[in-house]
This record gives sequence, structure tokens and C-alpha cells, in this order.
Amino acid sequence: MIASPHAYDSHVLDVVSMLLSWVEAGEKAALALITETQGGGVRAPGALMAISEKGKSCGYLSGGCIDQDVIGHAQTVIETGCQKSLHYGAGSPFLDLPLPCGGAIHLTIIPATDISTLLSVRDELISRSPVGLDLDESRGLTISKGYLAETAQFTYAPKLRLRISGRGADCLALARLGSASGYDIHLQLPDPDDYAAAQNIGTAKLELLTTPDTLPDVSDDAWTAFVLMFHDRHWEVKLLQQSLQQNAFFIGAVGSRRTHLVRCQDLSESGVPSNQIARIHGPVGLVPSLRDSSSIAVSALAEIISCFQKNTHNVYANSACILLAAGQSVRFENGDKLLAELDGLPVLKHTAALCDDKRF
Repeated sequence: MIASPHAYDSHVLDVVSMLLSWVEAGEKAALALITETQGGGVRAPGALMAISEKGKSCGYLSGGCIDQDVIGHAQTVIETGCQKSLHYGAGSPFLDLPLPCGGAIHLTIIPATDISTLLSVRDELISRSPVGLDLDESRGLTISKGYLAETAQFTYAPKLRLRISGRGADCLALARLGSASGYDIHLQLPDPDDYAAAQNIGTAKLELLTTPDTLPDVSDDAWTAFVLMFHDRHWEVKLLQQSLQQNAFFIGAVGSRRTHLVRCQDLSESGVPSNQIARIHGPVGLVPSLRDSSSIAVSALAEIISCFQKNTHNVYANSACILLAAGQSVRFENGDKLLAELDGLPVLKHTAALCDDKRF
């Protein structure tokens, strides 16, 4: 099989990493960046495509309508060293390259001469930190890190990570699907045979679990989804207790509705507050009552992606919350309705927890 010179990776980390590998091998390159779209479009502003001087590419900017033409223009940019802006679609001078969606795409091609910026982009994303890029006609690309990334012209989040704990066909199928989709996979397995089978999946991290009381440390961040794919109650409570102490945007567990009710009861009896138990998606997946591992994996990943999309595109993500408490609380036994207990916790804490719940 002949390897294709074009890779259709979509995440900025993969695109930038490929470009840097070309440069490290002594090849010149350029980066094409969508700056604006009008109407329909396959990719959003900020989408990247790397092009080498030999015509290799990584990433894509359309459904195949303009990418080959962009490669040609990028090779010219590499030769001249001059940044170039292009416009495709409605109102474009390229009449032979219409966009079937009827919209327009504005993009800029930048010669990859400032490698330090791209190295910083790669390193920040590998360290699970968001980055931002600003495009200037004279300075090219400049990077913003940390909280400053939120104010940048184009912002990029780390890759979606799947941390999967379980045994058998279901968890291995989800790991394979996630890996094939380009996501980071952290797979935790108690079964040595499953561990051996997972060696060829291409996981970023593979761990053999020993006992529920000696779980390895984890660091689930806001771009991590945890999925429990066990039917072993002695593992479930410990793993879910650990995951609920992390910052994962999604926590899910397989099983029937009845199984999930029993699971929630076990967690409640172990001291986990009800508002935390409510964070768990169970049974995980958009399609109920599936019976084969491939379908279960697709259903689970679809729900995870849906939640990830809502989480990363939530217009209220950076909003503050003010809790108003009018009245004198004279009807309450201890004289303070916000500190009155509900399910063992103050009412105020229940409300504050909902404000911090990543599902909202």
C-alpha cells in the first residue's frame, strides 16, 4: 500500500506536529488558516492545514472543494516567503472553484518561518493547556497562553481524552473507536488478557489495575471524559468516587437502568452526595439496550461528543453566578434558609454545586 501524501487530521495538535516534523527534516512549510466563513462551511474559523514545499499536506479546510488549490498557493508562499490571503466561494475571483454549500471561505497562508510560535502551540496542547493564536499582517502568528487564550482571535483546546476503565469487549471497542477518531486514550484494565489485547490499540496510556483500593492517580481535566465499563460492583464505587473528585466534563457508566440505580445507591451509602451522583450519565450512550460492543462504543462516544460540544461551545462558560437570598428566614428552624440542610448538605451548597456542574 502506498502512503498518501495527504493526511486529513482535524486537531491543531496533529497539524502543527506534522508541520514541525517536516521542518525538522529540513523541508520548508506553510500553514493555511481559515480566518472567516460566510454561510455554510465544512470547517470553522481557526481550522488549520499544513503544507510542505513538496506538496504534502496535513489537515483540511473544506470537503475537498479547495484544498488542492490551497496546496498550490501555499507552495508559492513557501517560495516567496510572503503571507497571502485568499477568498473562495461567493464573490471569489476563482470562478472555477465554487463551493456547493453556497457560502464563502476566507483564509490566509503563512510561511512557517517562526517555528518558536508553533513549538509553543504544540507544547501547550501536549501539556493539556488551551492556546490562542492571533494573526497580524506584519507579525504573522502570535500566541496567547492560559487565560489570555480566551481573548485571542482563534482559540484551541487540548484533544478530547477518553479515560476508560473496564474489562472485556465493550471497553476495548470504545478504545479502538476513540483512537481511530484521533482522541487521546487512557485505558485502565484489571484483566491481563485484555491488557495484552490492548497493546496494539494505540493508547496514549495503558494501565493494569490491581485492586480497587490501590487505584493509580489520575488527572482528569476539563477535556477528559471518564467511562466506566465494568459490571463489577466492588470496582465501581471506588472508580466512580475517584472520578467524581476530578474535573472531567463527562462521567458515564454502562449497564441497564436497574444496574445504574443500584450503582447510585451504593455510591450514596458510601457517602457520595446526591448532587455528585447526578453527574454520572447512566446508562451511558444515546441508544438504549444495545447488545454488541461496536454499537455500544458508537453510542457511548456519540453521547460524549455531544456533551463535549455543549461544554466547549457554552456561551455561559465564563459567566459568574450570584445567589440572591431575600427575606429574613424567620420560618426556618435555625433562622437561615440557605444553611438549612437538604440531603445532608446546606441548600446553598446544592445550588453552588449546580453552578459548577459541567453539564449546565
